[in-house]
This record gives sequence, C-alpha cells and structure tokens, in this order.
Amino acid sequence: MRLLAVHRWRYRKGGAEGVHLDHLALFRERGWDCADFAVDHPDNEPSQWRDYFPAPFAPRAGLAGLASLPRFFHSREAGEKFARLLDDFRPDVIHAHGVYHHLTNAILAPARRRGVPIVYTLHDYKLICPAYHFYTPQNGVCERCRGGRQWRCLTNRCTQGPLAMDALYALDGMIQWHGGALRSAVSRFVGPCRFIVDKFAEHGFDRGKLRYVPNFFESADDAPAATDDVVALRQARGRHILYFGRLSPEKGVDVLIDAAVAANAPLTIVGDGPQRDALEAQARALGARCVFTGHLKGAALWAEVEAATAVALPSLWYEIAPKSVLEAQARGKPIVATRIGGLPELVEHGENGLLVEPGDRLGLADALRRTLAMDEGSLAAMGAKGRKQATTRFTRDRYYREMTALYAELVPTLREAAE
Repeated sequence: MRLLAVHRWRYRKGGAEGVHLDHLALFRERGWDCADFAVDHPDNEPSQWRDYFPAPFAPRAGLAGLASLPRFFHSREAGEKFARLLDDFRPDVIHAHGVYHHLTNAILAPARRRGVPIVYTLHDYKLICPAYHFYTPQNGVCERCRGGRQWRCLTNRCTQGPLAMDALYALDGMIQWHGGALRSAVSRFVGPCRFIVDKFAEHGFDRGKLRYVPNFFESADDAPAATDDVVALRQARGRHILYFGRLSPEKGVDVLIDAAVAANAPLTIVGDGPQRDALEAQARALGARCVFTGHLKGAALWAEVEAATAVALPSLWYEIAPKSVLEAQARGKPIVATRIGGLPELVEHGENGLLVEPGDRLGLADALRRTLAMDEGSLAAMGAKGRKQATTRFTRDRYYREMTALYAELVPTLREAAE
C-alpha cells in the first residue's frame, strides 16, 4: 500500500508535527511505501521528496503584503507540485495533518480529480474557529463563530495580534466554512479525542465522516534520560510540580503560578512562548518557588519529567489530546489537570491524577497541596495506573490497527486484503 502523508511542516515544531512524523515512521516500519509533502522549510528533517515541496510563504509588510494576500488562500505552486507528486507516486490514500495558509486548499482538487481519498486529522479547531482555540483571554472559552459567523474573529479581536491579522483569519474562516472545499474533499476526519469529534459534529460536520482514533505516545524524540541527571534534579528541587509545554494564555500557566504560591508548592516550568516574560514577572512579584528552564527536548526534557513529583496541565481552553499527558503517564507521573476538553478522557480523578475546574486557583492549589503531601506508595500507585493506561491503551499496535481499518473503509484493495 502507498501512503502520502501531508503536513505544512516536516520538523517537530509542536505536538501535531510530532504525530505526523511518528505516523509516517510507523507506517514505513509496517511495510507501507510512504511519501510526504510539506513546505520546503529550512528546519525540515531530510526527505527524498523535497523536490516536490513548495517554497515557504511569509507575507511582506505594507502594500507588498496586500499584493501577496491571494497566496494566503491559494498556492498555485503547492497545487501544481502536489499534482506532480500524485502522478509520480500514485498513492492509495492521502493522510493530511494540516494545510492552512502554506499548502492551502489548492492541493485538494488534484487529489479529487485522481480519485485519491483524503483522511484529515483534526489537531485543532481551525476549521470551525478561525483563531484555532475557541479561547481568548478576554472572553475565555468562546464559540461565538458557531453557525458560519467567522467574522466574529475580527469583531472580537480573537488572534491577539494586529487588526489586519484578525481580518485575514476571519476572511479565511468564512471562506473555509461557507465554501466548504475541505469538508467536501475529505473522506474522513480523525479526532484524537472523543471531545473534538463531538464538537465538530455540534458545529455542523457530517458525523458519518468523523472517526475517533487516539494517538500513540511513543515518539522518535523519546531519548532516555540519564539516571544521574534525574537524581541531580531531585536533589536540587526536592518534591515539586512540573509543567512542560507552550507558554501561552490558553494553557493557564498564570493560574498554576498563583496556585503554586497559595500551596507553597515548588514549581518547574519547561517551555517557551509569547507569555514567558509575563509569567516570569508574575513569579518574581509573588515570590514563587519557581524555576523556568526554557525550551527542552529529548533526554533533557525527560529528565525533568522523571524528576518531578507530578505533572500539571492547567489548561483553560478545549484541550484536545495533549501528547505531554501520555508522555508523563508513561513515565509513571500523576497528572493534575483541568476538567475541560479531552483531558478527562486521559486523567481519571483519584485514579491516575486529580481534576479541577479550569481557572479555579483555590481548587488547583488544594490539588497541588494534596499531591505533594502523598506518601511515596500512593504516588507510585497513581503513577502506575497512568503508566498502564499509556502503555496498554495508547500503543503503536492499536493505533496502526485502527488507522488501517479506517483506510480500509476508503481503499477497496486494502479492504479486500483485510478480508
């Protein structure tokens, strides 16, 4: 079988890119002939298909930027190169993980003309929320674009950027929703948690096209941590709570810092993002026992995870299926998380972690206090339940089996082989 995997980036920029690259590697391991298609970004991992990749797109400022506006919605180069790749590689199925603004919907028509089915994993809410998150700091959780009102991305200033960006995203949202090109071209949409599947159905997507297939936690980036590094971190920091991820408003890290101060809980924050300076200032002003490490990956990151007493994810938005939870659970860590989006599907209160309401500083402080007060046996038992879930439910074999079954719905030859 021949799989063409599509994502605008071919490097581990974030969780979605990691899922895409791990998916591609898994199917290659299982004997599939695989090709990939992405923007020709300088950070990309090597690919034998690079000659087919379109050039990166970055709109210029001022009038020159206005002249390039049509490229934001339609990349003729991407469409032409994708068509050439389809003819040369002849895939049985296309699996896309993100095409916005860089590859654009221009790649859809060549696939439809050739009759190649498209599967599309939903890593965010972009197709029903122009600003991706269903969240803004001023409004909290927000679904005001429901029913084709994507223009509210502009009136509500949802991107937190320049007015022109709000206008551009609102226009793109209107085109995506009312044009419906992607909804009609895609044969199946995959949601990595039940919450996102239900949310897209609520917002008008055909439930018959929606499928729930959870991610698997193993990653090519899972370099083992050095035991000496873990021991050194534990000695330096003692019992402490760890957050690792993006530092942006929807993640609720400001709430976590407040809660940690109220609970007198030592806190380590791993990651970077637009809110980092503000969070460091907040921690200093409150006298928080807080260490900021910046961005870490590989063995350095996993040493931080293994050294922590527990991992916190205090999200304020409709979190989908954060790989960080599975990665922490696989390392035996209890999770303190908010009861929102897909998080309750991963964290069972009182079993493998604790759940609190989003934005509840006092409730979160109590959960941190309780976690750090647990004896080693209780912590280990809670962590063991998380590890069992990650290693038995979110496995490579299960993911491959369920994804192959989904492909078989669309590819007769694969269905016949399975029978």
